Amino acid sequence: METISGYRTAHRTEHERSLDRPAGDQVRQREQVLGEIREGFNAEATARVRLGDGSRRLVAYALVAPGESPMVALASARRYAEREGHQVVREVADATGPLDPCRRPGYLEVRRLVMGGYAEGLVVGAMSDISAEPDEYEREIRDLGERYVLVLLARPEAWA
Repeated sequence: METISGYRTAHRTEHERSLDRPAGDQVRQREQVLGEIREGFNAEATARVRLGDGSRRLVAYALVAPGESPMVALASARRYAEREGHQVVREVADATGPLDPCRRPGYLEVRRLVMGGYAEGLVVGAMSDISAEPDEYEREIRDLGERYVLVLLARPEAWA
């Protein structure tokens, strides 16, 4: 015998099925908008560099789960930065899990390093290293971007 929920799923109207689609489209659209915001700020930061000096000093940052090694994530970020012609001058990781970025000691250290002029930007493996929450992520890229901090992602904006 079929359950009510099984019956409902199997016999939904086209309108009901179409309500499922925008959620995925909205997520992809939000990811695209966030990527465009970040790239726009990166273009402004890059424009402030003298002609011919495209190489930047970056801090590699990784966020991992408690007890997890950050070595793979940091190596991925470093390789990406080097492929793009930049130099990683420091590697920092947090093993706190997904806290608000400004509650993580390592992330605060990265901000201090780039705001203090030790590096011109940061490189991460994925946007979730900064924040898995779209609003927090946007807040951070806007705050850093307004200060001409380059923010590079080895993998473009996407929620897993």
